[in-house]
Amino acid sequence: MKKALWVWAGILIVYIAAVSAYFHYQPAGYVPESLRGGPADPATFMTADKIESIHKLSTVKYISYFISTPLEWTIMALLLVFGVSAWFRNKAEAVFSASFLRLGLFLLMFQLTFQLLELPLDIFLHRLNMDYGLSNQSFGSWMGDLAKSFGVNFIVSLVIYGLLMWVMKKSPRRWWLWGWLASIPLALFFSLVQPIVLDPVFNDFKPLQDQQLKQDILKLAGEAGIPADQVYQVDKSKQTNTINAYVNGIGPSTRIVLWDTTLQKLKKDEILFIMAHEMGHYVRHHVLWGTLYGIAESFAGFWFVYLLWEAVRSRWGAAMGLRGRLDIAGLPVLLLIVNVLTFAAAPLDNAVSRNHEHSADQYAISLMQDSGAGVRAFQQLAANSLSDVNPPKLVQFFLGTHPTLAERIDYFQHYPITGDSHQYEQRTLS
Repeated sequence: MKKALWVWAGILIVYIAAVSAYFHYQPAGYVPESLRGGPADPATFMTADKIESIHKLSTVKYISYFISTPLEWTIMALLLVFGVSAWFRNKAEAVFSASFLRLGLFLLMFQLTFQLLELPLDIFLHRLNMDYGLSNQSFGSWMGDLAKSFGVNFIVSLVIYGLLMWVMKKSPRRWWLWGWLASIPLALFFSLVQPIVLDPVFNDFKPLQDQQLKQDILKLAGEAGIPADQVYQVDKSKQTNTINAYVNGIGPSTRIVLWDTTLQKLKKDEILFIMAHEMGHYVRHHVLWGTLYGIAESFAGFWFVYLLWEAVRSRWGAAMGLRGRLDIAGLPVLLLIVNVLTFAAAPLDNAVSRNHEHSADQYAISLMQDSGAGVRAFQQLAANSLSDVNPPKLVQFFLGTHPTLAERIDYFQHYPITGDSHQYEQRTLS
């Protein structure tokens, strides 16, 4: 085991050096030759200083992500290898006799430890967002949101792991199958309650104050067949200066939501274009197809988790102080396996997501027939969110849930629209 740790440490050092070098030498504001000088080229709608700021910020965030991910796996592994997880279990057993309460205390200790270990990086990234003007949230308010997030995650984890342990006890060899079946209604339930229970924990939602804009959006929603009679605005400006809008929920919990930053920074036609994109997901049944894809993928995921869990438990369980299949000290093994498999599946998931996002873009431009609004909206998204319009291929492969902003702007620009009123108008440097 110690030899394996030394080998892993060596691999990690080489990996960190390679990742750092890869991102360090990426050029600032790069777009393909075919896009240079056009609306997808950041040099046409941003200053050189802003382009350089975006490059520096993106480089730090890219390196942070690609280094922190394997470091998180390493931390989880070390907590297991050095018996910390088994120690948490022993403490939980010493305090409580009821298995559910033991599970709760174990998860609390494990998640709190992990949160504290990640806290320095979280604070660094928060300060980075503050320094670059992406956030104006005070440290106290940010810590409050972090605490709320921790509480929500703890409750959700307790429910999920509690059900999983019960299923593992009832069916030691088929728990992965029953767990997969149980995950389907559970995921639908969380999709239902998120807009009305979970989201309001972090922000205040209220009806859109601009009545004319509200009617215009509801008119679009009616054309899309979205069962909504209200549009909400949310006070995201207390946390971020970036812009966004979305449609979430299912059935009676469906909500059309605009960040207040979007209302402040975008023109009416740009807002309507973004909302048309979000509605495109509904019209083209992306939620349904995404749900079916997720169900199929999770079937394979549960099976792989089961196989790997049994292999790890049989090979190294005793060395980690695990007593058997139902030992709560083994839950971090499950979490580690899930995290690694999720990372491995990300490229395929991203490809599916990018397909849906492009389809929603197609719907928005065909509905609005306004390429100018689409171009300007996504230029503003890049400028206000300090987003890399053409991220490195490695980033797009592992993190690209959307087509690049350069690709999207270029698509809108070349969409065949007749009439002079919808032609692209280049913005002045901002």
